[in-house]
Amino acid sequence: MAPARRHLGRLKDGEASVDSSRDDAADEPRVDARRYFRQFHGHPVDQLSIIADAFRAEDRSIIWLAGDSSLDNKYWFDAVAAPVHGYERILDPPTAKQDVTHWLNQTLADRGQSSLVAMNTAVEATSLNDRACGRLLPQDQLVRDRIGKNDVLIVSVGGNDVALQPLLCTVLSALALVYCSGPQCCIENGVACPPNSGACGDLGCYACGCPNCATSCLCGWPLGFGYIVDLFKNRVGNYVRRLVAKTKPAKVLVCMIYFLDQQPTGSWADMALTALLYDSMPTRLQAGIAAAFRCATSQIKIPGTEVVPVPLFEVLNGRDTTDYCQRVEPSPSGGRKMAEALVEAVLDDESTWVGVGAEDSAPTRELMRNTS
Repeated sequence: MAPARRHLGRLKDGEASVDSSRDDAADEPRVDARRYFRQFHGHPVDQLSIIADAFRAEDRSIIWLAGDSSLDNKYWFDAVAAPVHGYERILDPPTAKQDVTHWLNQTLADRGQSSLVAMNTAVEATSLNDRACGRLLPQDQLVRDRIGKNDVLIVSVGGNDVALQPLLCTVLSALALVYCSGPQCCIENGVACPPNSGACGDLGCYACGCPNCATSCLCGWPLGFGYIVDLFKNRVGNYVRRLVAKTKPAKVLVCMIYFLDQQPTGSWADMALTALLYDSMPTRLQAGIAAAFRCATSQIKIPGTEVVPVPLFEVLNGRDTTDYCQRVEPSPSGGRKMAEALVEAVLDDESTWVGVGAEDSAPTRELMRNTS
């Protein structure tokens, strides 16, 4: 059962101050901030359309966020702040959750990037299975219909297909990878080249994932790894291609999920994390995530646009509990770290990763240079 819905909190003393002398011109667009942040599954599409219209009227390029709660993390905390980077003219009352999108806009403002603004069209508690068989959620359809050639798309999705809404074959493959793959070095050096069923439609949901499991299990090592690569390469790639089917943006950032909180502080995902040995041997699942980034995320190609693979596990490495809510969702501080790294990747002309935490980032930066 989903926990009770949170409501948009009030600004607290010392948290942020809001200029009360806002321009109340009749033609100024307004969005009810309480309704905007109250919705559990993403933001209302009608309000997103108003915001997109307002930014287009200012001739600004939009950074669109798509995927799941790794980007749409607003539900999991009450911390609020004064909106920035144009949202202070749109949200009424001028109050915003400190989610990933808020920190993206704060970082853009701090860096003087007035021509770029971020919008959250990701949707909490959703998965690739929700988008199977060619389907797109209403927020996804907005991205597909409104994204422009000078925009940027950031996608983070797939984690819920393992932790929240797993198919039978997903469960079996993940367990096989963690339990039956031998020494951890076997996971770290996994290889896979599963065929993409996208030309026949996304078959990932059919028959509990059996078609994809049958084709991928023969195309990967160790056991289960081929299926995971199919999930994060082929199925994520097919989803992104549908988002940019009408217009190719300037850049697409495809993220691999961060490492989860290693401390057993309590979570809706505890059952899955325990089953995957994350409480006792977290480095095995972490090795699988890093290997999937190398063999899956880094291999996604989309003709007509630049694709930048982003290893979020270099930003949130599982060691700082304050970076997380419920062990698997970014907290305000974790979301801020992610936002700073994502802005760095958006603005980096050479598409090389500039990580947060240099001691862990060098190997993956070298890997990205070798796969680009």
